[in-house]
Amino acid sequence: MDIKQAALPTAAAHTAGDSAPMARRRILAAGASGAALSLLPWLSDRAGAQARTAPPTSGGETVIAPAPTTAPAPKRPTAADIELLAVAQTIELAIRDLYDAALAANSFEGATAEAVTAIREAHEAYAQSISGLIGADAPGIRSDKLYNAQRSNFSGSAAAVAQAAADLENVACATHIDILGSLIGVDATGLIASILVVEARHATVLNIIAGASTLSNQLASDGVALSPADYPVK
Repeated sequence: MDIKQAALPTAAAHTAGDSAPMARRRILAAGASGAALSLLPWLSDRAGAQARTAPPTSGGETVIAPAPTTAPAPKRPTAADIELLAVAQTIELAIRDLYDAALAANSFEGATAEAVTAIREAHEAYAQSISGLIGADAPGIRSDKLYNAQRSNFSGSAAAVAQAAADLENVACATHIDILGSLIGVDATGLIASILVVEARHATVLNIIAGASTLSNQLASDGVALSPADYPVK
């Protein structure tokens, strides 16, 4: 698979009449597809919706126990959820700004630049989605700590920047997985889960742009999660 195919997962290449905005929309749509299906088993488990089977009785009959009677998870984010979502937003905005820096430095060109621009726009959309969920509690600012730590990695050759970006997407995935385990509200868990699914796909595209030629090297890998305590919202 060449770089153009990797950058445009919905087709092998653009036709000459395709505009850049349409190309970016196609890339984002391809990344988002399947996210909802991926969430269904996880959300079902959290809600305790499945009945449990008790051991057979002495008479040989199997008793189907009722589902647990614990209160269902709230739909809206809790106060603790809001704090975690705020951190997630500052991380998303830092990543967006890092892509801006790479694009401004002309590290990418052609179809590859379009793909990276689409990924950049996705991170901005994630930050906006968090704002839509928590409203006035959204900080609306990037994590300067993350941005400054990564800034030097987002200039240079396309392959080098793409590899740094892929690694950062893996870090974002790991961070969101950790956050997901602490969230309570259903809306918050659904949003963060849908984000991390697509960011894993970002990592795959970026690995291909960086030159990965084997499937094992192209797939997203484990990243080291950022601790919310180490990236407080200012």
